[in-house]
Amino acid sequence: MRYPNLYIFGILLFAVLHLGVPAIAAAPPVSGSAHPPAQAVAIPEARGEAVFAPGLVYADRVLDEDTVWRGEVLVEGVVTVASKATLTVEPGTVVRFRRKAAQAPLLVVQGRLVAAGTKDAPILFTSSFAIAVAADWQGIMLLGSEKKNVMENCRVEGAQIGLEALYSNVTLKNTRVERAGVGMRFQDTLVVMESGGARDCGTGLSFFESEATLRNLSLVANRLALSARRSSIYMQEANLSGNGAAFSGDSCRVKIQGGAVLDNGSGVTLLECEGAVTGVKFARMSEYGMSLTASRIRISANQITGNGTGLLVFDGASVAWENAIHDNVGNDIYNAGIEEFRAPGNWWGASGPKIFDNSGRGKVLYAPRLSKPPSHQEAQL
Repeated sequence: MRYPNLYIFGILLFAVLHLGVPAIAAAPPVSGSAHPPAQAVAIPEARGEAVFAPGLVYADRVLDEDTVWRGEVLVEGVVTVASKATLTVEPGTVVRFRRKAAQAPLLVVQGRLVAAGTKDAPILFTSSFAIAVAADWQGIMLLGSEKKNVMENCRVEGAQIGLEALYSNVTLKNTRVERAGVGMRFQDTLVVMESGGARDCGTGLSFFESEATLRNLSLVANRLALSARRSSIYMQEANLSGNGAAFSGDSCRVKIQGGAVLDNGSGVTLLECEGAVTGVKFARMSEYGMSLTASRIRISANQITGNGTGLLVFDGASVAWENAIHDNVGNDIYNAGIEEFRAPGNWWGASGPKIFDNSGRGKVLYAPRLSKPPSHQEAQL
């Protein structure tokens, strides 16, 4: 199979993951492989409203002084927290959003949001339906809020965009979004996120011109788990599994350390990025574990096994060493470019490396070969 021009293919591949453009293969076809089905949320034929008795009901309103929400709260319009005000949401609070007109209900924070639930009394942001589905309400928006916004032990469900932060700062701890068009979107924002994540969303997390520190996240059953453009992403010990595509980065600085990328349609796709991917397990992707186009990435101490293709590369800017790359269905490394790709000092399994070098034009230099798995991976194999 011949691949298109290196740069054009990379751009088109990125468009597939971000825009859903059909009709281009992301990796060499593998017999019997298939994308996991899109994680669509089944909408019941008749969805009744949840039974609740709100203590506070808001239509369109500006909160221009410090406000506390507790118990049951109902929002039926656009509630805005003014720049000098703080909205505090107490543990155990349930905030429901009910559409009453063309404008979907929305919470806009220009001041500060402190929603600190506990493990025993989490906070829920949801729609007025008993079963919330994507776009029941618009979501939570942080707009130019550079104060110490905090969401801890929170769940957001059924929104168009669960949390959108624009030119803001936010710290998220054990906060997750479920059944949303976009789980969380960050633009020109500084974000620290520990635990939590996104499930059953179109896109789980989206970053644009942002700086993110992400630890122990779980991104499961999304069409695209994480999308980043022109951002700095440090992701440690994440679980990205069962997604259509796991990670798509364009013109980013990335550091992916530890964790697992499992059972996705495609794994980590990087276009014009730089950084490192270390200590990650890539397994059972129907297409490829990692794809690199015009990117300078240090690839080391990873386990890449059981994928349609292990590494799909389009140039020689990245280097892979001290990895266990073995037993992938098609090729362990598929070089679709014309430059040499260097992969010395890896373990290729008992049967040795399976290499595709683009009809001899793009070599893969894989000597020396390790005779056994790297010591840091022996316990996993």
